[in-house]
Amino acid sequence: MRPVRRFVITVLSSVLTMTVGACAPDRDTRDTRDTRPTARQSRVPQGGPWQPAARTDMPGNLYDVVATGAGDAWAVGDEDDGAVVMRWRGEAWTKVEVPRRLGLHGLRVVAASGPSDVWVFGAGGPSSGQEARAARWHGTQWTSTWREPNSFVDAATIAGPDHVWVAARRTGGDGTCRSVLRHHTSAGWPAVALPSVVCVQAMHALASQDVWAVGEARGRPATLHWDGQKWRTVSLPPAVAGPNGELRGLAAQSPTQVWAVGRTGRMGGAVGPVAVRWDGRKWESVVDPTVPGKFVDAAADGHDGVLVSASSASGDDLVFHYDGRQWSWEHVASDHSVTGLTVIPDTSRIVAVGICCEGYDEDTTGKIWMRH
Repeated sequence: MRPVRRFVITVLSSVLTMTVGACAPDRDTRDTRDTRPTARQSRVPQGGPWQPAARTDMPGNLYDVVATGAGDAWAVGDEDDGAVVMRWRGEAWTKVEVPRRLGLHGLRVVAASGPSDVWVFGAGGPSSGQEARAARWHGTQWTSTWREPNSFVDAATIAGPDHVWVAARRTGGDGTCRSVLRHHTSAGWPAVALPSVVCVQAMHALASQDVWAVGEARGRPATLHWDGQKWRTVSLPPAVAGPNGELRGLAAQSPTQVWAVGRTGRMGGAVGPVAVRWDGRKWESVVDPTVPGKFVDAAADGHDGVLVSASSASGDDLVFHYDGRQWSWEHVASDHSVTGLTVIPDTSRIVAVGICCEGYDEDTTGKIWMRH
């Protein structure tokens, strides 16, 4: 969600000190007890708990973030037609130089197993966006590690230095999005077959034999699991598995605490949020239809709950918290798009990254917000 894309959190105190306000009106006559709680707005101090922490130059974007410890976090994106990497060292965010020799035009995903084992994935080559590439930070220098022609990186995760997964998207002749999965081991980057045509949007490894992937399969939300031997499709609840939907965010804390989030409905029409929890045996829906907008990314909170970034129809960006019983939410920013979310281990800090003023290319800026 999130040593993986969303680093597994073992200790986290005071993740969201939210005071519950009035319930949103119930617009669904189905039984909403236990598994379909209504979201409630948090009462927060004037100015809000989310504070801007850093930004890129213009034009710029930030897409993903990961934390490996209390004093180490990484955010990636693009800036002025080049790759940008920003690092948190416990006090402030600073830019990390990405050598031009790597040929990276922009970055979309970051994954790490520790401060000296950080992988970034994005686009490169002579034509920006036409070739997927990866680079690895060893603690002192960057090295180029992988290339995939005619593809675009959507997701990656790490289960250790010799167990890295990356999903590269390709579009078939019929327009269907399909992913090629590469698994980095000591033997190289072999392709690993998927059980069906799936467009993978997020991945999370708990161990080398316990990896999850989510996305969409021909317009329907899909989840898959790697057991160390092969990938298999895992069924979703009927209410979630219908047409015109996808899963975009994934977080895991343990084999019985896995979360996947996304949307249901057709883009451009009515869209609603999706959130499901894996309890070790099955997926269970845990979102109420009164929650506004669509869910984008997820991060385990370390206390059997999940944090979820969302965008609403009004253009506001929100962060939701589900504590296992009910949902609450906080406002992050307006006229922004929050694309990545993580929790910094052993602290109460939460990090969100995204894009300011999306839609105006010359004015876009990648931004980082933090909640203490």
